Amino acid sequence: MSRMRGVEFPNRVRKRGRRTAKFESVRPSRTALAGGIALLGLTFALGSCSSASSSLSLADMATAPTASAQTLPPVEVVSAASVIVLALDQATVEGGTAQDPLVYGASAVDDWRSALGADPTSSNVLAPTGWDTGVVAHEWPGLRLLTPPDGPGWLSVTAAEVNGHPVRTAHGIGVGSTRAAALAAGAVAGYGDELRLDVQDVPGTSSLQNAGSVGKKFISLGMSEDVVASVHVPADDFSDL
Repeated sequence: MSRMRGVEFPNRVRKRGRRTAKFESVRPSRTALAGGIALLGLTFALGSCSSASSSLSLADMATAPTASAQTLPPVEVVSAASVIVLALDQATVEGGTAQDPLVYGASAVDDWRSALGADPTSSNVLAPTGWDTGVVAHEWPGLRLLTPPDGPGWLSVTAAEVNGHPVRTAHGIGVGSTRAAALAAGAVAGYGDELRLDVQDVPGTSSLQNAGSVGKKFISLGMSEDVVASVHVPADDFSDL
């Protein structure tokens, strides 16, 4: 399934271009760790495609509670009914108290807590071999923010509202939107049954889906028949396996 610049683990901690991620059986080398994070990024971005080529999915990843998740300061709620608007590199809060944009990275976890008005459940993402990838999953019911040690992370949304806050793209597309509405908003066909919004070229990368073409990043819409079932941002088609 296709994905999303900073699963870019998908702007990011990954190197541009083709490479093969390797997991070592005892202790991962620096190369293996970077490859593992890149693989996680690809999986996340393509997680909504039923025919994805990746052999590793987020469901295969074990998680372990993080110590930092045990002692969090009180949540400062931005607004009880504010709308979270998703764009390629960041999200914004529509209505309510003004605040800085919500980036998809570890530095913005507290901002997401404030915007959503609730604490996430945080856990370390472990590779199938058991070693820590360095990526942390912050989860609210219907929303998952994956943050690598450095650089931007990735967001996955599987509900129309998260803690009472509608979540949608700037085009008004979110979980529950119809295929017709997405196409009318400018979505184009992606990998398998996926649709893509805000497709942009990423100079210096090569598409793994279209040989000879520059890589692209986009908002990925995972479809269930003719209804949007998930939104992944940012996704891309150049992250290597």
